[in-house]
Amino acid sequence: MKQTTGNPSAKAALMVVTGAVLWGTYGAFVTALTDLGMGRNAQIFLRFFMTVVPVGILLAFKDRSQLKIKKKDLWLFPANGIFSLVFFSACYTAAIRLTKMATAAALLYTAPVIVMILSVLLFQERMTGRKVFCVVLSVAGCALASGIAGELSGGDGGSALTVPGILTGLGAGLGYGLYSIFSRIILNKGYSVLTNIFYSFLASDTIFLVLSLRDGSLIAAAEKPQVAALGLLCGILTGFGSYVLYTAGMEKMETSRAAQLATIEPVTAAVLGFLLFGQPLSVFEVIGIALVVGSVILMNLRSSD
Repeated sequence: MKQTTGNPSAKAALMVVTGAVLWGTYGAFVTALTDLGMGRNAQIFLRFFMTVVPVGILLAFKDRSQLKIKKKDLWLFPANGIFSLVFFSACYTAAIRLTKMATAAALLYTAPVIVMILSVLLFQERMTGRKVFCVVLSVAGCALASGIAGELSGGDGGSALTVPGILTGLGAGLGYGLYSIFSRIILNKGYSVLTNIFYSFLASDTIFLVLSLRDGSLIAAAEKPQVAALGLLCGILTGFGSYVLYTAGMEKMETSRAAQLATIEPVTAAVLGFLLFGQPLSVFEVIGIALVVGSVILMNLRSSD
């Protein structure tokens, strides 16, 4: 499959941004579900489960031939599931608990730098001046939106920065970046967006099924129907909806562009944290949000590069 190298179409960009906005709601779900007593492993299992099932149904009724994969490519899907989805989910959920939503989401978005560098090395994507500027702008915006700048300056950034929180947040960034890289490899081999999502999530969900049964968190969640329903809704929106939209949009543009456009997620997380849970936004964070939004708009403007 030929990779798109020009500017993304408005439709593809909108799909990526919408997927990222849905991702940004994940922190709100995690916070609410944790407060209701649902364990981490059960949360992630339900999120992935409600991604695998709808995609599986779509494939079964739409085109069963998309369920076929070549033996030589079998390793790609578990690799994508384990090294990106499992690692990312474990780190990101932990980071949200160890710090606040905006901080976790901001640390997550060191990913565009990782994706940009790997995309140049693996896919021969162009390292344009505008692309570098937009990535630097968005990463700087994410750093400000996290409240890190406020804490370092002695102000009240409203975040709770700890070494474990920072490390798990950076780990989430690495895992998220690897999802884009593995998915690009899979898509370039001719597999569909749905095939990639179904098998990658199936591999990762199997792991969290075992973990959630072992620690009893899934059984405990099943005993609370309302809590379980919220977990399933989380899966539909932040799993199925977000990953299908993001991956489908990414298929039609450069991987590094998609990763940069998706930096709208920490903006969503920061705003929801403020509106739903009263997590304060400092001046630094507001400036950071503006920088991220500006970088997304700039990246999406059509030009000759």
